[in-house]
Amino acid sequence: MIIALHGVPAEMLFSLLGAFITVVIYLIWVHYSVYKTEYYNYKFKYFAIEKRLIIYLGFLLANLGVAFLLFWLLTFIFATSIFT
Repeated sequence: MIIALHGVPAEMLFSLLGAFITVVIYLIWVHYSVYKTEYYNYKFKYFAIEKRLIIYLGFLLANLGVAFLLFWLLTFIFATSIFT
């Protein structure tokens, strides 16, 4: 591969896009799996709105942290597999 001094290499775009799609699928899967749990269906719905909001924001913050790390890890994995 020739390193270009202008533009973005196609390999970088492919690795970023692959990691982004994988992270989106991960977030959809996690939200769906929590939605299908017995705890969500029988207990969480009846909490006060403030308590539900705090729990959901904590859940969202933890998942976005994991998604951020997963994004960069997969970007580097995809980039090394494409560049070799």
